[in-house]
Amino acid sequence: MAEAIAISLSVKVAAALSRAAAASLVPIRHGIAAAARDLELLRAFLRFADSRRSTDALASAWVDQVRDVGFELEDVVGEYTFLAGSGGFLRACADVRAWFALSSRLRKARERLRALSAVKEQYGIRPADASGSPDGGTGTSVAICRKLSEAAHFVEEEEIVGFAAHKRLLMKWLTEEAETRQTIITVCGMGGVGKTTLATNVYKRIAKSCHFDCAAWVAVSKNFTTEDLLRRIVKELHRYVQDGAPRDMDEMDYRSLVEALRGHLTQKRYFLLLDDVWDADAWFQLRTALFDSGTGSRIVITTRSQEVAALASSHRTIKLEPLSEQEASSLFCSTIFREDAGPECPYHLQHWASKILDRCCGLPLAIISVGNLLALKEKTEFAWKNVHDNLLWDEGCDHGIGQVSTVLNFSIDDLPYRLKRCFLSCSVYPEDFSIKRKTLIREWIAKGLVEEKGHSTMEEVADGYVTELVQRNLLLVALRNEFGRAKRLHIHDLIREVIAHRSKEDRTFQLSRSTTVDSKQKIRHLTLDNCQIDRQSTPNLASLRSFYVLRSELDASLLSDFRLLTVLNLWFIKTNKLPSAVAYLYNLRYLGIRSTHIEELPKELGKLHNLQTLDAKWSMIKTLPSSITKLKNLRHLILFTRRGTDFMKPAPGTPIALPDGLQNLRCLQTLKYVQANQKLVRSLASLEQMRSLELSGVDQRIIVDLPSALSRMSCLLRLGIISSDANVTLDLESFLPPPVNLKTLTITGKLARGKLPSWFGSLTNLTQLHLRSSELGEDSVAILSSLPRLLYLSLINAYTEGSLTFAAGCFPALRQLSLLGLPNLTSIEFQKESLVDLRLLTLGQCLELAEIPHSIVNLIHLENLELFEMPSNLTEKIPDGEGCGANHRDDERTTTVKNISWYNGRLLEQKVYINLSTFQKSPKTDAVTFRDETGQRSLWSHLYGKGVCLYK
Repeated sequence: MAEAIAISLSVKVAAALSRAAAASLVPIRHGIAAAARDLELLRAFLRFADSRRSTDALASAWVDQVRDVGFELEDVVGEYTFLAGSGGFLRACADVRAWFALSSRLRKARERLRALSAVKEQYGIRPADASGSPDGGTGTSVAICRKLSEAAHFVEEEEIVGFAAHKRLLMKWLTEEAETRQTIITVCGMGGVGKTTLATNVYKRIAKSCHFDCAAWVAVSKNFTTEDLLRRIVKELHRYVQDGAPRDMDEMDYRSLVEALRGHLTQKRYFLLLDDVWDADAWFQLRTALFDSGTGSRIVITTRSQEVAALASSHRTIKLEPLSEQEASSLFCSTIFREDAGPECPYHLQHWASKILDRCCGLPLAIISVGNLLALKEKTEFAWKNVHDNLLWDEGCDHGIGQVSTVLNFSIDDLPYRLKRCFLSCSVYPEDFSIKRKTLIREWIAKGLVEEKGHSTMEEVADGYVTELVQRNLLLVALRNEFGRAKRLHIHDLIREVIAHRSKEDRTFQLSRSTTVDSKQKIRHLTLDNCQIDRQSTPNLASLRSFYVLRSELDASLLSDFRLLTVLNLWFIKTNKLPSAVAYLYNLRYLGIRSTHIEELPKELGKLHNLQTLDAKWSMIKTLPSSITKLKNLRHLILFTRRGTDFMKPAPGTPIALPDGLQNLRCLQTLKYVQANQKLVRSLASLEQMRSLELSGVDQRIIVDLPSALSRMSCLLRLGIISSDANVTLDLESFLPPPVNLKTLTITGKLARGKLPSWFGSLTNLTQLHLRSSELGEDSVAILSSLPRLLYLSLINAYTEGSLTFAAGCFPALRQLSLLGLPNLTSIEFQKESLVDLRLLTLGQCLELAEIPHSIVNLIHLENLELFEMPSNLTEKIPDGEGCGANHRDDERTTTVKNISWYNGRLLEQKVYINLSTFQKSPKTDAVTFRDETGQRSLWSHLYGKGVCLYK
């Protein structure tokens, strides 16, 4: 983490010196730049020493001190920016005492930095000391992970819980005779979820059979060499061969090893298990030796990385998730009471068993580690309560609990610095918090954790970071958008505990649920969750950089104390006004008041010259101060006003009108959801960086000026046009040249002549299209059908004909189709070779549609059919299918059918798995599940909400 501070500081120094040069004193500017260079020179040592902190007390103490100096320099940079942003040259002269104090702090920090640089030589803290550890100081972690992998060979069948279905599937893939090609199978999941246990158990069963001529199990791990990996594979293949492996194998070079392996495997059906593969490069270096002889060989790879898992086809990949509550309880009891005839938890211990299991979060490694510890304790409430209260996922713990932390920390330590600093910053979020991807990206940028790279924007670079963390199973996807891309994320509770523990060790983060804050240390990131806070309970927070407040009673006046603040994010706060002091937080780059009762922003908001994001969605802001047009660094402006005060019911809402002067915000990339007028639309021509634009209240007068503005937006990817009312007709024919780079387009309103404009077929980059209340005919659907990249199409009350035909060859790339609220639709025909890649079909409130078309069998890849509020005479004709517990994944032609309807104010969902070719008229009854009204209402709001589409 100390290395990340050095890198982050260099970025912030560059930004501070470039933006505030005119108001600063030259010696201070030069001193800050020199200190940043000094810290930059220590980066290599910081990376090495940081990795040894858990095993080397001297290195740990040195890193702590360097980190403290880094924090002090960061504060100097922040204070420099604050003073320089407070006014012009005259104000700078008036603050001469503050400038000299800052100069003194800088001088002392540089002296400490130079002293620490000398100390590392004096005490021998050098990279050369790591020579004995090939992994740069993480040898202990590698050894523990390797030991856990090897131990999986000795896990008995009855000790394995929760993998029955996965085991059957893996056995099937390994033993199927029809596939004679070499096949790769991957088992993916976060550390400790049981990948090795599952794969090794299956390996033992298969290796004992006669299904393969030979088999090998090899733990790859993070640090490998190709030659060593080849040697170990050869040795494993000869483990039970009488002659054994070649005697001179240890002297063989790469070429000789490949020849030896290929010679041994010639014309043999082999089974190779590569355990714990961290990098796809391991396979690419091996595949030359593992040639495909057409004998039906199988290769199983276990990995924490979805990128590595992609080596196999999606139909040969198993993704392991944490155990269910019932499975976790079964494993827990069988571990503790393994010597008992019936391993059940006694009644008097069930309360603490449940609380301890909550801490394990369904992770098998954690459950087994705690279970082994409890097996040694007395079976009393006092003993189990004591274990619960002192349960820390710390590498220093005994009885195997420390192994859990080691395995999880290993995934974090493997991250490059650019990802590690971003991921550790996620410790500001409380457990079970759903993180919006775009919010996370904008916060990382505001904190200075992201740098522009080549021609990519910081947003695009940060989006790549999110993707990498998802692929490594560190950020988990809670909700995906229509294309399978992460929309909302969360962190597994155990991983969150680990990164929170590391952040607390660095004395940077604190999550508080009490009325007071421990401010003995200089906290830099503070989250308040469900608590009441005021000035008296928050002393000594002058170094605070990010402040998150959720569901708490907040004394808004204390915000004026946080002069170095860069991120201020408030959720579910009933405060109705931000104090004017917020406008003097000159370092502020992110201001979030989403889902709050705040009605007014300070008139002086324009003083926040560094502000990059203003997120006021679902606040109660009705007007914006005119000074907002002075925010020349603003990149994202998201506005949407809630009408009621109930946080659980945000919809419906209204867009907000902007003051004149929008053309000044030339850095703006996102503008949503604003009330349009002619002056605003004409101003849009100056916003050439715009990527996402949502306009409400559009009429024909505005349409006239819109094309010329859009033609200047060469980066525009997402556009939303919402008419002012149902009587307005939108004539889009004048959009010349059309916005051909668009990927997402939303149009709400009646289209002129009931047709799409003639240029619509030129939107060859369009992937997502939402049309609502458009009154289209079938010829317009034909225009859409040829768009080559269209993946998602939503027609909401947008089609007026009684029949709809999808001809052969239409919509070649479409994966999701939603037909909703089409009042005249009586029949649908899917011709053969139409919609060849469709995976999800949604039919909703098409009240004249009497039956699901028999031609649906022509949708050869359809995986899900969702019916929402469809007439009963249609839903009654759905044939009986398999129940929810069926192993429906084994049938590639099986489709999941969901029938969703309102019942007593709640959404009732019926789900069955059927083969579409069996559609016939027959009554059915199924198990049903009730879903929470508010949670599902958010899911369907983009389909049936009034006013602005809220699907994003």
